[in-house]
Amino acid sequence: MSNQKAIDEIMAIATASPMAVYGSGYWADHWEYYLDLIEAYTSIYPDGEESLMYDTQLQYFFSTASVKPRSEKYVVDYTFDGKSKHVLQLDATSFDLDKVTDQAAYRNKTTGLIANEANWQRTGKAGQGRAFKSSPIAKLFLLSAIKYATRDAYGMGVEYEGGRPGWNDAMNGLAGMVGSGMPETFELSELLKYVLGVVTKYQRPLVIPAELGLMVDRINAALTVLLESGYEDAKTLPKDVPRELFVYWDTVAAAREDYRNTVTNFFSGNTTTISAEDAIEMLTNWFGQVQIGVGRAMAIGSKGIDDDGTSGVPPAYFSYNITSWVMNNKKNSQGLPLANAKAMAVGVFPLFLEGPTRYMKLIKDDEEQMEDMYNKVLNSGLRDEQLQMYFLSADLTGQSYDMGRMMAFAAGWLENQSIWMHMSYKYYLQLLRGKLYDQFFTEMRGGGMLPFMDPDVYGRSLLEGSSFIASSAFKDPSVVGRGFLARLSGSTAEFLSIWKLMFMGPNPYIINDAGDVEMQLIPTLPIWLFEDLEAGAEGTRDDDGNLVVSFKLFATIMVTYHNTLGTDLFDVSPTKYVVTMEDGSTVDVEGSSIPTKTAVQIRKLLGVESIDAYF
Repeated sequence: MSNQKAIDEIMAIATASPMAVYGSGYWADHWEYYLDLIEAYTSIYPDGEESLMYDTQLQYFFSTASVKPRSEKYVVDYTFDGKSKHVLQLDATSFDLDKVTDQAAYRNKTTGLIANEANWQRTGKAGQGRAFKSSPIAKLFLLSAIKYATRDAYGMGVEYEGGRPGWNDAMNGLAGMVGSGMPETFELSELLKYVLGVVTKYQRPLVIPAELGLMVDRINAALTVLLESGYEDAKTLPKDVPRELFVYWDTVAAAREDYRNTVTNFFSGNTTTISAEDAIEMLTNWFGQVQIGVGRAMAIGSKGIDDDGTSGVPPAYFSYNITSWVMNNKKNSQGLPLANAKAMAVGVFPLFLEGPTRYMKLIKDDEEQMEDMYNKVLNSGLRDEQLQMYFLSADLTGQSYDMGRMMAFAAGWLENQSIWMHMSYKYYLQLLRGKLYDQFFTEMRGGGMLPFMDPDVYGRSLLEGSSFIASSAFKDPSVVGRGFLARLSGSTAEFLSIWKLMFMGPNPYIINDAGDVEMQLIPTLPIWLFEDLEAGAEGTRDDDGNLVVSFKLFATIMVTYHNTLGTDLFDVSPTKYVVTMEDGSTVDVEGSSIPTKTAVQIRKLLGVESIDAYF
């Protein structure tokens, strides 16, 4: 049989067995890519969203490690200069040997191997009960609640309480500084927005673990107390966290810790049902509080070389200096005393490109705000004028070594003010999503993206991505602009997202007013991708003399765009489609979308050979 038939038959009887092994600490950004996957799915199957969210059941991973409560990781130690003491967050996670013993209950006596069952949280002790399951929307609600309850004392960033930072792992000391990240808050805002949208659209209840229900009740009660206190932000926010906000943070953090303690080894199996109406109310309240926190972050801002905090560019990180604490009579594994925080003051950092990049997700539908933010980034110190690219960070001169290993690198090298291709590509992707088409293609052709870089400067094939490019901040001019550490990962994934938006648009499949699925192709293609005579690239034309560009849809269907306008195709819908079937017949469609029957055939790859779209 053919390779494809063999693969199809094997996959038809295969079962998925997700597995994971705990390493060290919990990276704060790993949950941030769920929405990307969901949006990729719903862009092709918008009619499958409700079933995906409510009618599927997912298990919970049983981790052999746990995040410690604050009372076990807030360590009192001497400051770097040895002249005073401060509180650090150290050894934030613990490896639980009791959990390893629990997993051993699933060891096969014949093979000695532990069965996959051991990877799932159950409703009883080891070897008992069943794997607990929830719908995807319930798990996303749980994720939203946990992250909402993990915001820092000022309600701005999501705390790095699991011992590791987010995407920028060279900020590995930030967790010790009781740090938090705004990139995670911006993603939380999008997550809350999505969950709220789904619940509002389908008006179905959420069935969640009973233990989570108790935590949510405590969170909402704490918010009620905060609101009833009459607290309002001062015109100028002080570095010291206001008492009302600190008490709210302390109460919510305790609720989160109690929830984790309750479900450390297993769920009770009991559930709580939240009506759509109640879910909408609390999600709306949480979303509102997150926006208030974003506003506070903008007000507190950043601080660095030539940065007085008034750039208007969103900060990426905060630290918290625990200014008052009480000893709790405990010690950590190194014998250092532990304490409970009683008051905090916020610390600020220079700008990082990840801040505005993630923030742009919140404003992508407002072209005016997007353009304003783009211009602010240009003038913020994040722009490498020599290379016409963007630094990963602004100048870090004078920053504390406590923040992480990036301070060990020379400026312009690795994560210290270099050009990190992955984050740069994330930034360019947001420009495209926000419909800043002229700016996006100017950045691309100006040398910000492969293949428009100078290969003699880049120092390697323009088909090969790099982890980072040595920036103009690096002291050796012969190295500036050269790419280091070839890799095929983040920037490649971002480029594929860029390619999809350029050639297919954000939502190739939509739901029409009748509730049926239709197909639309709305590319973002500049005229120079059809023909660029200045660059010596003469375009391809159809029989009528129109410039054409072609690509493969779903790896098999040839799509050809006929540019009868002879202009940029930015957000322009086709006026006509011709769908050619494998038997030679054609389906002619007048209008901007392909109707249901043919759209489904295309999606299922049922006898469709090509699509011609006319603009």
